Parts: sequence; C-alpha cells; structure tokens
Amino acid sequence: MQYLKFQVSSTIDKREAIIEELEKNDQFIYEEYGSQVIDELDQNEKNWDFVDTDILNMDKTLIKICLYFALEDRNKARDLKDKFDDKDLGKVEIITEDDQDWSNNWKKYYHPIEISNKLVIKPYWEDYDNKDDRKIVEIDPGMAFGTGSHETTYLCLESIEKYIKEKDKIFDIGCGSGILAIAAVKLGAESAICVDIDENCIKASKHNAKINGVEDKLTIYKGNLLDVIEGNADIIVSNIIAEVIVEMVPDLRKHLNENGIIIFSGIITEKVKMVTDKLSENNFEIVEIKDKNGWDLIIGRIKNV
Repeated sequence: MQYLKFQVSSTIDKREAIIEELEKNDQFIYEEYGSQVIDELDQNEKNWDFVDTDILNMDKTLIKICLYFALEDRNKARDLKDKFDDKDLGKVEIITEDDQDWSNNWKKYYHPIEISNKLVIKPYWEDYDNKDDRKIVEIDPGMAFGTGSHETTYLCLESIEKYIKEKDKIFDIGCGSGILAIAAVKLGAESAICVDIDENCIKASKHNAKINGVEDKLTIYKGNLLDVIEGNADIIVSNIIAEVIVEMVPDLRKHLNENGIIIFSGIITEKVKMVTDKLSENNFEIVEIKDKNGWDLIIGRIKNV
C-alpha cells in the first residue's frame, strides 16, 4: 500500500516552531530525528523505546521530522507544505513510499508508561504486568492526540493524580483520545465531560471510554471549548496550545466550583507569561507551574476575595 511521507529537514533552532506549526494543524503524531532527542531523554537507555539510534550519527545542528498521510490526503499534505514554506521552517519533501502495513507501523513505538505512583497508560494491544496495582488506562489513540508519551499529556496526568478527589467532576476541554478524563475517572472522579471540535477525537474518546469500561461516566460533546457545556466542575483540564487557552480563560469562572482548580498544558515555555497574565486579569492565582522539555503546565484557582 502506498502512502505519503511528509519530511521536514531543518536546523535545531527551528524545532519548536516546527512542532508548534504541526500542532496548530492538528498533527500530533510524528517521528523526530536529531541528536537532541538523546539529550532530552537524559542519556537513559531505559527511555529509548521510541528512538532510532541512527540519530546518534546526525549533525547536532540539524533536525528531521516526519509524518505520514494517506494518498487521498495529498492536498492536505500540500497545504501543510505551503504553510511551512511560507514560514521558512526548512526543506519540506512529500515522498510517495510503499508499505503493506503503514497504518499500523506507529504502534511499535508505544509501550506502557507508568505515571507517578498510581497510573499506567497502556496501549490496548500491549501486555502489562501490574505489580504495583496501578490504575490502568488503556488507550487506542487512532487519529487523536493522547497516549501519555508526550510531555504535555504526561504533565497533565501527574497533576490529575495529585489533585483529584473522590467524587470530583471533571471537564476535559480539547479531549483528544479522552485519556485525561478516563484517568480522572479511574482515580476516583464521579464523572467527566469531554469536549473536542474534531470528529476523530469524539470517536476516539467514545471508543477508549468503552475499552476502559467507563462509558457511563463520560459525556462526550463535539463543540468549541466551553460553548457546549452547562454546569460546573471541580477540575477543568485542557491540553491545548496557549492561544486557545487564553481564549477560554474569561469563561472559566462560571464553570468552576468553589475551590476548584484549572490544569492547563500544551504551553511552550515562551508563552507561559501570556497565559499567566490572562489568568491574573481574570482573578485567578497561580498554584503551580511545571515544565518538561520545553513544555509547561499551569495550575490555578480563583482568588479568594
């Protein structure tokens, strides 16, 4: 079966801009080649499940990022190439390749990931020896973002485990695969409302809720941010880009219970101030800021008057 390989060859100083542009265009699954990958993994070979060791021979100033499209999505790939060319983000090639099982090849890169003390995120096709009696969240991401491996998802899951209380109600805005809401329910939340604007994410969230046996506790809506939600939550979590988070902030107060918290991730370090300033303008205090490899998470709550 033929498919399209979208390949960006560039310099390391453009890495964050490249990733940001991909995510703005709903492209969250990609392969990254560059010696900086080893540095980010702290030279720890136990973390190298996702790494092609050929990158050790690459020039340290260069980077290559690849993602894949079906042949019928050629126009989508070309549109993305035009955006990269306009921003001078590197040399972009769209290459036709042949692989009998290209649509499943990405699965070999995903393995169970233990998060903090209580969670494990397990691809549904993998086995896991649950020696520590962790809460298992099984995920089939499909075309949706959220497997636990990305820094932003990992940070959110850590924080949900830290702040969740029995019987809490959760809103997951920009739910992707549904991973955050499902984890919250597994950790004791009474219910979760999931919202995403992408139909693929709605399908993935429903599918994953069923896999995990929590479909009765998740309500899943297709819509924009908080527009389709009524009622309040104890925790509002959102793992999307800074610009969209800022857009949502003015509506948070009317959907947050007393003493409720917000957990925001998907924020590159350079845009943390943009988000914290907007939160302060809307009478939120910052409880905690965490970072992981250039990605930041912000936890806040309404200030007591």
